[in-house]
Amino acid sequence: MTSSTEVAGADGTGKPDVVDHQGKAETIWTGPGDFGQPAAYDAKTGVAAPLLAGFSLALLGVVAQAPTSFRWPGATLTTLVVVCAVLVMCVQFGFRGRAVLYSKADVEAWGRLTTVLAPPAEQRLRARVQRNDMLRWRRWHRRTQLSYNAGIALLFIAIALALAPPESYGGNTPLSAGEAAWRWAGTGLAGCVSLAEIIWTVRDEVLLHRRRRAAHSDQEP
Repeated sequence: MTSSTEVAGADGTGKPDVVDHQGKAETIWTGPGDFGQPAAYDAKTGVAAPLLAGFSLALLGVVAQAPTSFRWPGATLTTLVVVCAVLVMCVQFGFRGRAVLYSKADVEAWGRLTTVLAPPAEQRLRARVQRNDMLRWRRWHRRTQLSYNAGIALLFIAIALALAPPESYGGNTPLSAGEAAWRWAGTGLAGCVSLAEIIWTVRDEVLLHRRRRAAHSDQEP
C-alpha cells in the first residue's frame, strides 16, 4: 500500500509537497523555509522597526519646531507621519505573526493535549495544526516584509525632503551656494537610497511570484 508524507515546501509558497513512499504514513512538521527567517523576523519587528519609528518621530518633532529651516516642512511632516504609521504596522504584523510561529519542540514542551487520541494520532493532529499555523505565519511575514521595506523607502524620501535647502535660515540668514549644494547632494543621495530600496522590494516580489508560478506548474498533472 502506498502512503504519502506531507513535507514542508521549499518553494516559498508555504504549501507542503507530497511524497509517495511505501510504509506507514506519517506527517512531517513543517519549517519556515529559510531557517534563519524567524530570528531575522524577530530582529526586524522587535528591534529595527521600533528604532526606525522612534527616529522618524524624533525627526518629526525637529521639523515641527523649526519649519523655517526646511524647504518643504509640510511635505516632510506628512511623509514622516506615514513612515511612523507604516513602521508601527510592521510591528503589529510581527506580533500577530509571532503568535503562530512555533516548532515541534515548543509544542511538545506543553505535554499531551488530550488522552482521547493515541500518541501517533495526536502527533499527526499537532503537525497538521502547526503546518496551517506556519502558512499563516508566512502570510504575516510577507506583510511584515512589505511594510518594513515601504517604511525604509518612505523614510529616505522624508530625509530627502528634510535635506532640501530652504531659501534662507529663519527667514533672515541666506544660504551660501556651498551649503545649498551640499544639501542638494544629500537630497539626491537619500532619493537614490529610497529608489534602490523600492527596486529591491519589487525584485523580491517578482522572484516570489515566479517561484509560486513554477511551484503551481509542477503540481499540475
